Amino acid sequence: MFECFSFFNRGGMGAMMYMGFFWLLLLIVVIFLGGKLVLNQQNKGENRETPLEILQKEYAKGNISEEEYLERKKHLQ
Repeated sequence: MFECFSFFNRGGMGAMMYMGFFWLLLLIVVIFLGGKLVLNQQNKGENRETPLEILQKEYAKGNISEEEYLERKKHLQ
């Protein structure tokens, strides 16, 4: 039934070596994914635009008039 595990049932240095590689690989993957998660969280806070910057972009695109821009800017400050 468990013929696929017969290699490990024989024991010896070969089986121990493969299990060591497995745990080492698992540790590397966990560290890599944890590092990506931490870096992603740090970068998330840096890319946020302020409301004034968003308003300036909308005005630059021509989506709002100068009067509307000045009125909204006055409320933001």
